[in-house]
Amino acid sequence: MMYYHYWGKAQAKGGAVECHLLPYHNLDVAAVGWLLLSPDRPLTQRLAAQLSLEPKALRQLLVFWLGLHDIGKFARSFQGLFQSTNSDLVPPVSQYAYTVRHDCLGDVLWQRKWTAWFRDGTVQWPCEFTKVESRALNESKALAVLTAPFFGHHGQPVAAGTHSLDEFFANDEHADDVEAARQFIADWAKVVLPEWPVEQLLSEEWVYALQTLSWSIAGWATLSDWLGSNQDHFPYRQKRMPLADYWKIALAKAESALQETGFNQLPEPLPYAGMASWFGQQSITPTPLQQAAETVEIMDGPQLFILEDVTGAGKTEAACILTQRLLAAGHGDGLYFALPTMATSNAMYSRLGNLHRRFYTAESSPSFVLAHGARDLNDDFIAAVAAPQPSDLDYTASELSATSRCNQWLADSRKKALLAEVGVGTIDQALMAILPFRHQSLRLYGLARKVLVIDEVHAYDNYMQTLLSQLLSYHARQGGSAILLTATLPRAMRSALMAAWQTGLGQLETKPQKDDFPLLTHVSQGQPLELPLGSRAEVSRSVDIDWFTEEEQAIDAVLEAVEAGECIAWVRNTVDDAIRAFEAIAARHPDPECCLLFHSRFAMVDRQRIESQVIERLGKDSTPEVRKGQVLISTQVFQESLDCDVDVMISDIAPIDLLIQRAGRLQRHERGPRDLPRLLVLAPPWADDPDEKWLQRTMPGTQAVYRDTSLSWLTHRVLRRLGAIRMPEEARALIEGVYGQGIDDIPDALQQARIEQGSIRRRSGSVATYNALDLKEGYTKSDQWQEEQEIGTRLMDEPTLNVVLLACSAEGELALWAGDRWHADMLSQVKLRQSQAAKLTPLPSRYESRWLALQERYKALKYTQPWLPSDDPDCGYDTQWGVRLSNKE
Repeated sequence: MMYYHYWGKAQAKGGAVECHLLPYHNLDVAAVGWLLLSPDRPLTQRLAAQLSLEPKALRQLLVFWLGLHDIGKFARSFQGLFQSTNSDLVPPVSQYAYTVRHDCLGDVLWQRKWTAWFRDGTVQWPCEFTKVESRALNESKALAVLTAPFFGHHGQPVAAGTHSLDEFFANDEHADDVEAARQFIADWAKVVLPEWPVEQLLSEEWVYALQTLSWSIAGWATLSDWLGSNQDHFPYRQKRMPLADYWKIALAKAESALQETGFNQLPEPLPYAGMASWFGQQSITPTPLQQAAETVEIMDGPQLFILEDVTGAGKTEAACILTQRLLAAGHGDGLYFALPTMATSNAMYSRLGNLHRRFYTAESSPSFVLAHGARDLNDDFIAAVAAPQPSDLDYTASELSATSRCNQWLADSRKKALLAEVGVGTIDQALMAILPFRHQSLRLYGLARKVLVIDEVHAYDNYMQTLLSQLLSYHARQGGSAILLTATLPRAMRSALMAAWQTGLGQLETKPQKDDFPLLTHVSQGQPLELPLGSRAEVSRSVDIDWFTEEEQAIDAVLEAVEAGECIAWVRNTVDDAIRAFEAIAARHPDPECCLLFHSRFAMVDRQRIESQVIERLGKDSTPEVRKGQVLISTQVFQESLDCDVDVMISDIAPIDLLIQRAGRLQRHERGPRDLPRLLVLAPPWADDPDEKWLQRTMPGTQAVYRDTSLSWLTHRVLRRLGAIRMPEEARALIEGVYGQGIDDIPDALQQARIEQGSIRRRSGSVATYNALDLKEGYTKSDQWQEEQEIGTRLMDEPTLNVVLLACSAEGELALWAGDRWHADMLSQVKLRQSQAAKLTPLPSRYESRWLALQERYKALKYTQPWLPSDDPDCGYDTQWGVRLSNKE
């Protein structure tokens, strides 16, 4: 057969076996896909049900197509990329230049020849291929939708365009490339005979269903290609044998590959047996929210839970209760815990500990990964999936082999977490699943059968909320379930989240009916359940509010607390304001070592160190001796992430939900007699009728961050009226007193800011809709696709960049700031705004080769900006201050 003369994977010349024949590689990948799509897997059954097929028929159909994923490599233009010493391979022909990628060439070949191949029996149609059927298939999108996930297996869809076969496929005295492909397809169809759903292919409704599911199918195809390209599991083979014989070998190798990487079988969930079974304690009294999570009826099909309750009500444990119950009921195979920031991810990772193992049998040993990569609890899954493997030949500088793509993608453990059974990380990793980044389909595939738990769901701006709504709709459509946690959710936002889920289920939207707080909302098939909850006395809090109008007053209050032997935190709204306050207080503190600065402009390695210091000094187990006189000057990273508390809290004025969150760190734990809790708020002097510069005049940094001045003014007003933050009794009054107010409730001078920000919010929603993929259209080619960079999940005034800090050894060698620590590449990074990163001195050219060597060693550095602080005359970095953008700062 001609197809034995074509290579599919290759390495440098001189080895005993220089290449892997193309038909064998196609079958390797198909074998992995065959096992991943086993009919007993819930995702297979879900896909089959939605496509009105039997699971076995679905597997036959999709695996047949997966076996064709690399037929574009039959092109002589691709074959010319590697010249073997083995004369058995087709020789290169100089006139065929490799100017179109092999994945696209596969689509070119199929689009130009499929009709003929159906007619001549190459691809066995189940009945005589009539002219009517031919015309109907040509006019429908069925085959285009069906083939797109397979030819687009390198992370984004491709299109044949106007390319002709003669540009890339040769027919000479050595071989006919198109005929070789035809022979391979014909023989492959005898090994895995597709069961063609003729009636469905001609049905518009069925094609629409296939379009919406094509993203998950594309993710499955990509994962199959990556695992099937691993030389450790599928060694190169050039010896010829019938495809049916090699198929048996490939299946055995695939089973071993899945066993080693942890994809061989799903973890077996355990039924929920009470929190005592988690923690080994006989008497644990659940909170009212946790009791509701234990008793609420788990319905059939995808379902959404929204849990609204105060800090300390056990929302995380309630989410875990629901998750275990959903897993045990067959509504998922794993979970992804999404949080607003890397800091909150760290905290949740520590909090979960090994709790996730209690969800499954001991034999299951589910993998658990922290998604942003700063701390990676590495199970066997990580060691196996990310283990170095022999490199294949990269086809061109811009077209990496599947092995290289896999290694580069998985080098960033933020992404590995989406494939692990249990992942904890930022919401960004999940939102990237619906943005046109390469390999987004792999993210959707990873999320497909997971319970998606999203904490602090109120914390996202309108851009992210729009993306989140679209993700929730698709997650519901592909059979997942979700749990959303919040302490301060405006009614309008709750309504939008419910509507998104109902849209995904194909239901009519229903508005929330109840304004009780705390509240459990459950959306599934039928009428949503809104369940009012009780609250424990110990989590009911009243925090009085006092006001400062000048920074000097706040500084004096800090020093007074220090003198009284108390510990105090001041949460500022900008890094620059925090640095200025820290500098002033440290200069006057009797022991400056008791002062800590904590903000986002530290390298991750230093953020971790500071987090540890904060927990040691102010954490739950900190002693009175350690806490005495401690001062923390922080931005919102403190309120978001760490289980700490202070005796006294100062906060810059901010929207009410943030102040409630900050107040939650005030006297959070029982520590004996203390003064009644008071939140000291730095704000402009109160004005019933403020002018437009009311906030900017005294707090320009806060104005720059919270541009809708009306939110700060309304927060000021509601707190002056109520005099305290009383939770949960006045939770709705506080939140709706700010977010539920119309334009008529705002002073005239601030209405313009509200109008402008309303316009910006509407535009941001439109931008999110524009940026997001239209998942209903299916996995199709567009101009939006780009390489993976973490830009696009958050809409800011400007993009952010990941800057990697470098150091220079005495010998002149370039090294990462974090040295040789595990995950030093991630630990050495800091995220800056683009304008801030532009102020950093570029890496001197003499270090270029060493920087390239570091990128080769640490694949996750590809999209970072290198910075050597020691060679920067204007900006600097130190472990106490973080990034300093000028020497004068």
